[in-house]
Amino acid sequence: MNRFLVITVGVFLALATSARAQEGLQIDSLFSGAFVPEAKVTESVVSGKELKPYNLDYFRSMRFQATDPEIARIAAWIEVDALSASSKEMDHEDGEVTYALLSYPDVKNKHKYIGFQVKEAAGQRFVTVVYLTGKATTSDLRVIFKHR
Repeated sequence: MNRFLVITVGVFLALATSARAQEGLQIDSLFSGAFVPEAKVTESVVSGKELKPYNLDYFRSMRFQATDPEIARIAAWIEVDALSASSKEMDHEDGEVTYALLSYPDVKNKHKYIGFQVKEAAGQRFVTVVYLTGKATTSDLRVIFKHR
């Protein structure tokens, strides 16, 4: 019983810490679940051994079909978060951000990234937002995601 309690508390603490990893960024409003209904979102959270080959230690993504107002709001958050990024790659289409890869200063040799992309398929627009941490460089991420 004690072992179960220790494991349960440990898992809870690990999840609570990683769930707020993007805290302090505007995009945290999206990841907190207050903006897009949970039923619309496909979310993935990965940490640990699976990410080691990619030099990452945390991966969180959200993908969902979005309305124009939702896209505009998220794009505005991305624009604000880009202001504090140490490096950024952004594509715009008709004045709207459609792609962004934002890098934040590394802390103890650990990088923090936000990825954002709007894609259209079958007349519907889909948004993907990714939050990553680890030792991977921007070049590594370009290879992983094969953008452009």
